[in-house]
Amino acid sequence: MMIKRFGILALSALMYVFGKEPDSQQPTTQVFNQQLSSHLGSLYAHEPIYILPYYHSFSPTYDKNIATETKFQFSFRIPMFAVGEHNKFFFAYTQTAFFQNYNKLDSRPFRDTDYAPELYWSYDGINDIVRFVQFGYKHVSNGERALRSRTQNQLLLRVRLQYDTPWGLKVGGIARTWLWIGLDNDGFLHDNPDLTRYRGYADIFLYCKYDNHLFEFKASPIVSDIGFWKPHFEVGYTYRLTKNLGIYAQYSNGYGDNIYEYNIHSNRLGIGFRLWQSVYDN
Repeated sequence: MMIKRFGILALSALMYVFGKEPDSQQPTTQVFNQQLSSHLGSLYAHEPIYILPYYHSFSPTYDKNIATETKFQFSFRIPMFAVGEHNKFFFAYTQTAFFQNYNKLDSRPFRDTDYAPELYWSYDGINDIVRFVQFGYKHVSNGERALRSRTQNQLLLRVRLQYDTPWGLKVGGIARTWLWIGLDNDGFLHDNPDLTRYRGYADIFLYCKYDNHLFEFKASPIVSDIGFWKPHFEVGYTYRLTKNLGIYAQYSNGYGDNIYEYNIHSNRLGIGFRLWQSVYDN
């Protein structure tokens, strides 16, 4: 019970910290960039931060799980050091949890949790189209033992492109490709020998933002073994309610909604709230 409460409290705290008004009257993006350059060791948002109190599965459930649960994600990054204005080295951490809080008969357990620390170098501010190039190491695990253990290790290359139209529409995408590391018998494939076939070697994330509306689409993988493609698609829509908070809907279909389910197909819909984070303003 303490772990459950800690997860919810941590998410609430991060939404408060990242959602605070800037102290300056300068544009949010300018303030963010100045802080990133001058306050190494500070905490910033990394991946989307959200909570979906209604996350419903239209697929058959397994074990003692029920169809409706809560999904939430919190994520942060810390700039460790910088070399010049555009070269920075980050530590980042993302945690995604699937909380069976409506499952009274099974003591409301956490069904699954993905833990994802990263270390990466980022070169940003390249030009008006190429917003950053990042390269680093990412580990994902569910922290389980024996048959439920799932782990992966990647060397990851990430490139973000964005085009800002004169009328305020922002269209962009993030392409990622990776190399798997730790594939020997004592590595992560010892627990899940076919994981790399399902997860592939690249994915893509597309977005479109206008005024208070944000549409997102993710497809993974887009490169896989020949003759073997088990994709996962995610569609998101956010409507901004306040300066820092929006109502958020997420639809997920395919293999790998979390790392435990890398070879399990699911079809799910969630509704909740998301921290706006000045999304894609920079």
